[in-house]
Amino acid sequence: MSGELEKRASDAEREAAIARLREASAEGRLTLEELADRAAVAYAARSQAELAQLTGDLPVTAPPASRRKPVRWTFAVIGEPTRKGRWRIARRTAVVMGIGDCHLDLRRAELDGEEVTVTIVQLIGDTTIVVPHHVDVELSGLFLIGSKSDSGAEGDVAPSAPLVRIRVYGLLGELQVVRR
Repeated sequence: MSGELEKRASDAEREAAIARLREASAEGRLTLEELADRAAVAYAARSQAELAQLTGDLPVTAPPASRRKPVRWTFAVIGEPTRKGRWRIARRTAVVMGIGDCHLDLRRAELDGEEVTVTIVQLIGDTTIVVPHHVDVELSGLFLIGSKSDSGAEGDVAPSAPLVRIRVYGLLGELQVVRR
């Protein structure tokens, strides 16, 4: 500090910064991973300057929504549906597959809202969903024969972290949520 005291951030200012980060994610400016990382930093911020750094590269006014159409359905009779890289995921997304393995990487996905629900219906196959750290995941559903697991369910998740609800229904298979 150069002789000047830094102004301490209030809880309301932290919440306002996180709300702006969520808006930026919904606009397609931040990926899910960036949103989660910045929200974690916002909760730990002690000064207004630290909060300003988190939103400094975002425009003040809300621009038009992303031109990318959100992905609502992924379908495969026999195959391996895969989504990775930068893509826009709808608030409610469904993956329907007969036989095969599915891989969804949400680290660079753009959320269509503050929370996303992914419903997976599969006959036979395994599904892997990759999410960034600091994202809240709610896992539910059932397999007739199989299992579901979250490799970090008790991680460091802030109360206003992005929420990804995952529902899986299948005959034979496995669902893994992997945090990277």
